[in-house]
Amino acid sequence: MNNDNVIKFIAVGLSLWGVVNILMKFMPEYATQLPLPMYEFFYSITVNTEPTPTTETMPLETIDPDS
Repeated sequence: MNNDNVIKFIAVGLSLWGVVNILMKFMPEYATQLPLPMYEFFYSITVNTEPTPTTETMPLETIDPDS
């Protein structure tokens, strides 16, 4: 591979990454209709601005059954 092909490959990759970011951020109603493995892959390569919990969180306050 010469330098011209490498530059084209990088440009195509960055363009596709940009399109995926736009799809996931501004058009989620279409992104959620994708097959689940494709959606999960797209979500993993996008710039996620909000953290997602990896495990289920417990409620902060506990309810006392005696009260």
